[in-house]
Amino acid sequence: MLIHNATFMVDPQRGAEFLEWFAPLARKAGPEGKSRLSVMRQAGGETAGETQALCVAFQGEFESMEDVAAWTSKRLRPLVAAFERRFAPDAMVFTSVFETIF
Repeated sequence: MLIHNATFMVDPQRGAEFLEWFAPLARKAGPEGKSRLSVMRQAGGETAGETQALCVAFQGEFESMEDVAAWTSKRLRPLVAAFERRFAPDAMVFTSVFETIF
């Protein structure tokens, strides 16, 4: 199984606005029954707080890289474009794909 991760980072002052805007869109964009949202609470031993960017991981499960590519072009790219229009320049997103090994 493959896990696609898109981490959205926003200015902490806009965190509540982002979560309210993003959660319903992510539910619609995620692969049905195989996605989740999580908020980073700690990194490098430091607790996330008001001075650090809000980081939200949007993850989906896929069977193949072809499935990842199809979902990315159809659903993720439009979501990222809307995110950038609304929250840039103080926001960013990065993506990665992991393969489960056990």
